[in-house]
Amino acid sequence: MKMAYGLIDFFKNLNKHEYMIIIWLILLACAIWIICSLIHLPVVWRIGVVFAIFNNIVAYMIGRIVEKRQLSFWWLLLFPIVFAIAVIIHYAQYNYLFCVIYLCLELFGLWHDNFYHEKN
Repeated sequence: MKMAYGLIDFFKNLNKHEYMIIIWLILLACAIWIICSLIHLPVVWRIGVVFAIFNNIVAYMIGRIVEKRQLSFWWLLLFPIVFAIAVIIHYAQYNYLFCVIYLCLELFGLWHDNFYHEKN
């Protein structure tokens, strides 16, 4: 029982950092990739649903979090790098294109309110 309270305190202290939400989102995305592989989800569904929809949303959210919490810009590189490592380990070479797409979507999230300004 004492160990459970120690673990809870550990995660509470860990979650006090501004950047932890980014790490949790990346871990969630990695868990989804692993689960889809374990249940033998067809490649078309894996690429279409997981890589093209779910990960795009995660990438955009990371960009918004970096902008809102005013984190360093290098946090934008973490998700594409983790995905590139996953591609090296398990996926086909054409999936490297998603690294660029994720980086672009993170930048869109970062620039959410700065797309258009009308000059008076």
